[in-house]
Amino acid sequence: MKLQKILIAAGFISALAFATPATSVEIIGGSGQTLLMEISKGKLVRLDKPAKTVFVADPEIADIQVKSPRLVYLLAKKPGSTTLFAVDAKERVLANISIKVTHNLSRLRKAIKEMHPDVDVEVSSVAGSVVLDGLVDSTTDAENIRRLATKFAPEKDSVISRLGVDAPNQVNLRVRVAEISRGVDKQLGFNWTIAGTLGGAALGIATSNPFASSVTQHTLTAARNFKGWSFNAIIDALEEEGLVNVLAEPNLTATNGETASFLAGGEFPILVPDSNGRVTIEFKKFGVSLAFTPTIVGKSRVNLHVRPEVSQLSTSNAVTLNNFQIPSLTTRRAETTVELGSGQSFAIAGLIQNNITHDISKFPGLGDVPILGALFKSDRFQRDESELVIIVTPYLVRPVSQKLATPLDGFQAPHDIQRYGKGGTNRHTKSAPKPKSISRRGKSLIGPVGFQLN
Repeated sequence: MKLQKILIAAGFISALAFATPATSVEIIGGSGQTLLMEISKGKLVRLDKPAKTVFVADPEIADIQVKSPRLVYLLAKKPGSTTLFAVDAKERVLANISIKVTHNLSRLRKAIKEMHPDVDVEVSSVAGSVVLDGLVDSTTDAENIRRLATKFAPEKDSVISRLGVDAPNQVNLRVRVAEISRGVDKQLGFNWTIAGTLGGAALGIATSNPFASSVTQHTLTAARNFKGWSFNAIIDALEEEGLVNVLAEPNLTATNGETASFLAGGEFPILVPDSNGRVTIEFKKFGVSLAFTPTIVGKSRVNLHVRPEVSQLSTSNAVTLNNFQIPSLTTRRAETTVELGSGQSFAIAGLIQNNITHDISKFPGLGDVPILGALFKSDRFQRDESELVIIVTPYLVRPVSQKLATPLDGFQAPHDIQRYGKGGTNRHTKSAPKPKSISRRGKSLIGPVGFQLN
């Protein structure tokens, strides 16, 4: 009885010594089999017959350690393909196994899921490279996933990203250059200096309820209960009351990461002498300019690098040459980066100094310069009762694919009988196309537009 217990215990210990996890052991026999492995992972291969010699074609891809005539340990070293051979004492081929080593894709998939749980990214290994496929919310997410993949594929140019962005790739910038009464911006709760100055300018930040004042109360009272009322709508209401004068309203559109610019002003000549004593004429631009570079950081978020600039002629450093006065150029600019949601606005003020308005009488034609001319002619601005404010509103937009109709599509001028006999001034043909709705989520937008607002 005692001997029987010893034999049972010995058998149990022997079984533990040779037991291995089922997922790490491959029973191999014959040829034509393929073994898939990931970098830095190993596998035990049990042959169905004892082998005398075991070797691999490319030891740099996979290495082997022969534990016994029937047990071989494989270690994956780098991506690629190789072959394992096993022969017996009579040099008969016992095994001819194709080994394919890939990157550690399981760990990469898990890491991507932890960082972006809502993104469905397909990861594969092709010809020693990690290939990423799928749709993400923004280019920032695509870049983050690509950089994460390089940690699992450190070889140069070993990550191929085929990720697409399921979001608008263009930003439309609505710019409103307006002259705003100094009393209005204070009563609306905007403090232009709360964020500090930026090259002589200041960012506007709402510091109180914009509807708390009595300014244009009969116009804004109805809007107080209107859900979704925007700052641009407030400007429109103030413009109707004469408290805001919109000088220009350009619209700029740029793709993600590209720069768009706008200039409203003019050019003035300056004399430039060369080394031979000759004088040439160069033209310098002045006026109101704006450059912006958008970066889409989410489904409805835009990182905006903005560079507004206001330059005007001045007599402070003017040069007189042959009884001809050449004015100097005074420039004030701001450069900042902000992050906004699609449809949100921010403002920049303080780019114009009031003392410059006195130069308008010294330079003929300066009053006709776009934006600045109208501003300098303003009595309120000359009395330091108003200031120039640039209001910027970015929108994520998509190109419109449908055919859009303008009010003049299908228009046909009437002939004399129709004009005088029937009193008609125009008529539309039957072939006039109807405007198509470019609705998104049930909201319709009809008209001669070029982009869908996201």
